[in-house]
Amino acid sequence: MSHQRLPNSDRGLARLRTRPALLALIGWWAAAVLATIAWWLLDASMTGDGGHRTQQVGIWLVGFAALGSVIGWGASIGSLVGDRGRIRAGSICLLVIPVLGLLMGWLATSSTVIDPEDPIVPLWLVASGLLLLLATLLILLPEHLGTS
Repeated sequence: MSHQRLPNSDRGLARLRTRPALLALIGWWAAAVLATIAWWLLDASMTGDGGHRTQQVGIWLVGFAALGSVIGWGASIGSLVGDRGRIRAGSICLLVIPVLGLLMGWLATSSTVIDPEDPIVPLWLVASGLLLLLATLLILLPEHLGTS
């Protein structure tokens, strides 16, 4: 067998090593899904399809999405400190998401005066989605994948 087995104590350490990374992924994915549903509900409440209840549920979901992103952000920092290799690279991708959001927010604020038709929000959504997918692949795929 080409794979070396870890002693029981090291196997437990390897298992615990990725818990912050998994928590970060859960937090970020929950934030993305909840924010998408909240956006849809708030849009429906503004167009007249939904009522006051739809707006309230959308606002609550925005709050839960913010909580999920804070949990994901904190767990990403924990994973960055405690992990190594692909998992650390995935954590860096997750930590770039809020930095990208701040940068795009600054660009959007400065460009609305000059050119309100800039495609900043779609670019931000695509870049954040790609970072989230890349981080998910780096963290979740088995370590031995692609090696002989």
